[in-house]
Amino acid sequence: MDWTGVTIGQALRRSAEIWPDDDFVVGMGQRITYRDFDAQVDSMAKGLLGLGVGRGDHVACWLTNSPAWLLTWFACCRIGATVVSINTRYKVSEVEYILAQSDAKVLVAMPEYWNIDYLGMIREMAPGFEDATPGRMDIAGLPELRAVVLWQDVEHPGTMSQSALMTQKHDGVDLAAAEAAVEVEDPVIIIYTSGTTGQPKGAMHCHRVLIEGQNIARGMHMEPGDKVLGHMPLYHVAGSVATTIPTMQHGCCLVTMAEWHAGEALDLIERERIAIMGGIPTHFFDLLAQPGVEDRDTHCLKSAWIGGAPVTPAIARKVKSTLHFEALQAVYGMTETMGMTTLSEFDAPIEVTCENKGKIVGDYEVGVFNPATGIQVPDGEDGEIWVRGYLVMLGYYKNPEATAEAITPEGWFRTGDLGQIDPDGYLLITGRAKELYIVGGSNAYPAEVERFLEGHPDIYQAVVCGVPDARMGEVGFTFVMPTPGASLSQEDVISHCRGAIADYKVPRYVEIVEDFPRTSTNKIQRYLLQQDAMARFQDNDA
Repeated sequence: MDWTGVTIGQALRRSAEIWPDDDFVVGMGQRITYRDFDAQVDSMAKGLLGLGVGRGDHVACWLTNSPAWLLTWFACCRIGATVVSINTRYKVSEVEYILAQSDAKVLVAMPEYWNIDYLGMIREMAPGFEDATPGRMDIAGLPELRAVVLWQDVEHPGTMSQSALMTQKHDGVDLAAAEAAVEVEDPVIIIYTSGTTGQPKGAMHCHRVLIEGQNIARGMHMEPGDKVLGHMPLYHVAGSVATTIPTMQHGCCLVTMAEWHAGEALDLIERERIAIMGGIPTHFFDLLAQPGVEDRDTHCLKSAWIGGAPVTPAIARKVKSTLHFEALQAVYGMTETMGMTTLSEFDAPIEVTCENKGKIVGDYEVGVFNPATGIQVPDGEDGEIWVRGYLVMLGYYKNPEATAEAITPEGWFRTGDLGQIDPDGYLLITGRAKELYIVGGSNAYPAEVERFLEGHPDIYQAVVCGVPDARMGEVGFTFVMPTPGASLSQEDVISHCRGAIADYKVPRYVEIVEDFPRTSTNKIQRYLLQQDAMARFQDNDA
């Protein structure tokens, strides 16, 4: 099928017509068929229209992986609204920034989960929301926010539940007209990614994600009826675009996990007969560490992508042999490029996966360029990886400067990653031009963490870098220079971060220093600190 002129709402209706009685989503004790899910999306879409949400409006989704998350997203897609995906690990300041910057009109959230008081955090961000009428909320600091909706059937003052929103009658709502007005280039999701400036940027994608979904399904041999493990966070491009979209398009079933537990994942693989999954090396590391994993019945597994961090040969080979995958495929991608830019072939030898190599899977371009001159370099030479075509984001929301910096006038997205094209046409990642480090698949940017640390009254300056970790791939190592006269301990620094920023950003190691190595012009020599951190880590076998 040609997906170039199709919207996500239309794609879901098509799937509901072809596979009406097949399960589309399983999770949270629910098992929902394509027909029933499509009907629920209509009800949710009408409810959003009744709240005043229309084409071009933004709905923030602060939910764990669940049918409720999917329902919110597809209802927005159906009426031309955009979901703003919010990391469930984010804390008050991080979420408040995204709500304000994204101009979110509605927030769909959990009241409490994992013993985290999400309502309490909403109360901090939106004081007085409990006294407001949903749809007419007026909160200083969040001028666009008009309503808070709680998932499923949860009731709380000043909010509506999803169930109530879906069952209320809304006079004058015309779903058919709203759906007819949706265009393929309308944004469907905004995913925030941190940056070197320390402020998150909202990458926008449109209905063209359906083209990418087709590419992924073809590359991984997805077929109608396949069960897909939905443990990758839906707030992340890997969970929403790279997993949910191909699943929905091709008559597969998404089995969601609210949080990652390797033992539970193995249970689901056996019980639901999972065929397709993907993950960062940490997920596979955890699966292999489960007692008795060799005796589990995982012969149902067909293919998995692995990426988000370097894949070690030992892990790759053991994963394929122990879990009985037909294919273990190396992936490279970014939030700005729909999550999957290159993928190794289904039948490629395991050596290709071990080398973290892949090829493009669709009708778009990937090139390697000299970042200073913008001239493409010959195959076999290192340069910056650039991507051009339908999988490149529309841009960063309300950030034309960052968009212009990331995307050239000719439409090339500059990834900031280093690589080369080898003689066999594979893209090989050779390094990262940016200073980010990757903690269990989540990008951590030193500038963002440093900016937060330097908000502590006793921290004069901080330098953050990544060091290796056996399970997470990398973790943060922080050098901290105290404010003159202040007394500061390692635990003070870590305690300042815990509960205030996402857990993967919290430094694992802290070194208190009197000063940093500097150039003659007083610039910090970050590379020397990186070398120092690596030496400490390796010497201590930390």
